[in-house]
Amino acid sequence: MGHWEQKKIGDFLTLEYGKPLEKSLRKAGGAYPVYGANGVKDWSDEFYYDKQTVIIGRKGSAGEITLSEEKFWPLDVTYFVRFDETEYDLKFVYFLLSQLDIPSLATGVKPGINRNNVYEITVSCPPINEQKRIVNILDQAFADIEKARANAEQNLKNARELFEVICSRCLTSVVRVGLVRG
Repeated sequence: MGHWEQKKIGDFLTLEYGKPLEKSLRKAGGAYPVYGANGVKDWSDEFYYDKQTVIIGRKGSAGEITLSEEKFWPLDVTYFVRFDETEYDLKFVYFLLSQLDIPSLATGVKPGINRNNVYEITVSCPPINEQKRIVNILDQAFADIEKARANAEQNLKNARELFEVICSRCLTSVVRVGLVRG
């Protein structure tokens, strides 16, 4: 484990403004996702940025965090994150930003995030090898949680089916008893 440094967000990443995309360039079944403030809003055969990164809602769903695809178009209601990939792991940056309650920084009638306010947040940053180790632990934990959730849903489905079979058999028995006595 290496030395963790206290840094301001603005010391190691930049929030770049997304860009409007004409409606005529949007199409269902397009090759690349078009991100709005809270995730994929549309598709297009055009892309604006060609690396996977983090999208942050700037207006509307301000502060919402999304992990992007390899190539994508960030709309003007978003920021997309740039950082030195030799010093910072993408998923570590994603998990870090997800824990900062960025939506609480939104202000205005149509809530918006000022990137300078995000830049001022101080966080602890480990060296990249430690970031990767943390990401591996979190990925495994989330995979285990998903597996447990899927198992719980299957168990609930099985219990409902068993209940229906038992109720059906009980009803059939009651009807038979009623016919025999009647």
